[in-house]
Amino acid sequence: MQCSAIVRPILRRLHLLLGGVLSLLPLPLLAAPLPDPLALAQLDGFALGLEAAGRFSGTVLVANGDAVVFEKAYGLRDENGEAPLSPGDRFNLASAGKMFTSVAVLQQIATGKLTLDTTVGQVLKAYPNRRFADTVTVKQLLTHSAGAGDIDELFGAGHAADRARLRTLADMIALHGGREPEFTPGTQQKYGNYGYVVLGRMVEVLSGEDFESYINAHVLKPAGMASTGFVECTDPADDIAAAYVDVAGKRVRNCQTLPSRGFAAGGEVGTARDLLRFVQALNAGKLLPPALFAQATTTQREFMGLGFFATGYGKDVPERDYRWGHGGNADGICSDVRHYPHTGETVIVLSNKDAPACFAVSNFLHAQWKGP
Repeated sequence: MQCSAIVRPILRRLHLLLGGVLSLLPLPLLAAPLPDPLALAQLDGFALGLEAAGRFSGTVLVANGDAVVFEKAYGLRDENGEAPLSPGDRFNLASAGKMFTSVAVLQQIATGKLTLDTTVGQVLKAYPNRRFADTVTVKQLLTHSAGAGDIDELFGAGHAADRARLRTLADMIALHGGREPEFTPGTQQKYGNYGYVVLGRMVEVLSGEDFESYINAHVLKPAGMASTGFVECTDPADDIAAAYVDVAGKRVRNCQTLPSRGFAAGGEVGTARDLLRFVQALNAGKLLPPALFAQATTTQREFMGLGFFATGYGKDVPERDYRWGHGGNADGICSDVRHYPHTGETVIVLSNKDAPACFAVSNFLHAQWKGP
């Protein structure tokens, strides 16, 4: 009794001391054991339920730091076939591919060829609309606050002829370069695709390389992303997930409604493992200087950093929920890439089904995490 009476106060003091020390440790270190096996099993069950309901097919990858702790595929590679998807299959990335364009632009900033305040006209000297050219900046394009608008002619069953003639970024600018900004640049935020066409064309002019060649050489190859790139939508490779859409009451391949090939606003094909390599390469400073990358993944306006989603913040939102990455969706496509810097988690979900099911899967772990 006397011994325990002496020991208990010591243990209490030791507990308080350890608690104080642990509170000073970096958050990723404290969070390293998460997500735990139970949470991953619940994630698996959730994805299986969506698959059974016909709402989800695709691949799910969860990494803790550099270690993959969960990786599984669900559903069929082609809804008209019998072959199951595998974790190494390639999917259309939709707008998640905008991150590659953003990195390419930021690389021009890192080499001194651009600044965030550079205007379109300083690079694209002959840009038709002079108000757009002289006032829209690189930062506004990266954050969707330029009023650049979209390029609707690339999407939908009724635009097949337009897609056939709009094969290059220069073609797309020739089509829409004459229009005014939708609003005074910098005063609003409206997500769209055309601004990234302009950014991609600026990269071509500054680098002297076509967009695909630049991304392959300066983004994908340094990151070790051998299974990611630009392919025709109709490519028959048996590791590419096929996707479908309803047109005039019939199920048809989404190649009938989408650009035939990836471009500066997205649409490349890739694997979940390659996207993890992309996240790792960015975190390791292989693609961008660390200070510039930190700026790019800090919220600049609402949900956007500099070309990356930078969201999961605000009043009463736990710090652990802050994330950077990018999602995307189009006909028969849903993609989501999330990195949580405060916990060290990376969650990647790629699907050949329509949104929003893939977003529910990618959000599941943090939505279920009810701790303080």
